[in-house]
Amino acid sequence: MNQQNMRGVFAVPTTPYRADGRQNIEQSAAGVENALNAGVSGILCLGATGEALALSAEECEARVRAVVDAAADRAQVVVGCMAYTPAEMSDLIAKTKKWGADSAMITPPFYGGLEPDTAVAALHSVMSISELPVMVYNNPHSTGVDLLPQHLGTFLDTGSFWSVKETSGAATRIRELRGELGDDVEVFVGADGIAFEGFTQGASGWVAASAWLLPQQCQQLWEFSNEGRWAEAVELWNRLAGPLGQIEGSPAFISLIKQTLSRRGAEQGPVRAPLPTASPDTVEALLTSIADLEKETAHV
Repeated sequence: MNQQNMRGVFAVPTTPYRADGRQNIEQSAAGVENALNAGVSGILCLGATGEALALSAEECEARVRAVVDAAADRAQVVVGCMAYTPAEMSDLIAKTKKWGADSAMITPPFYGGLEPDTAVAALHSVMSISELPVMVYNNPHSTGVDLLPQHLGTFLDTGSFWSVKETSGAATRIRELRGELGDDVEVFVGADGIAFEGFTQGASGWVAASAWLLPQQCQQLWEFSNEGRWAEAVELWNRLAGPLGQIEGSPAFISLIKQTLSRRGAEQGPVRAPLPTASPDTVEALLTSIADLEKETAHV
């Protein structure tokens, strides 16, 4: 992997649709440009808790190729390669490389009911033959298994272990991962509501759905923290935490982000079933919070 842009904010894009239900590739490219103009280091396409599972194989390929083309080597492009079997994951990683991505993200199989050791063995087999650097996504709320630091440490011998996206919410997990994995593996905060806490523990960056909506503010928070400008980081975090909390606290957070973007001029279309649609009141409340945030941070 190119050593540039391996740390920092990685924005997670929405999947915009046209009125006829087809993907809006042009709007997707415009979103990439907006995020890169804000200074983010990477784009994480086909995230595990977004609309990736609602896309056909052909749509996934078109989406990845569009993001890769729009990024044009200016940022890392990470692609979610979630699947139930190790063989399927490996096949997706090979395709992702063909489509031009820089790295792949994998998780334990959803709803597998696996014990940690079983999940680790499955992922280890994938990573040992991976054609791309791998980000391991620890999301116990969705996968049902919490990959602890000692579990993740067993991936160090695979040769492909690039990073961890950590969303367990455990208070000291980022620090513990740093202790187990050392400096050879990047450790990203994956939950927007605890980004600042992760930065204080030495996180390498932030994989942020909110950065697709608020890229300038998310990037600024990372820069303040990375540069040790903690007073400024705390001040910005206290303002940014309100909108982030509204997004993270909504079971319809994908729809909430998409509707808010649409209201701000970047038409997204609806979410695909069975994802829930955010209520108008929720969207209005977030728009108000963002307007207040932008007024408060205009000088930053």
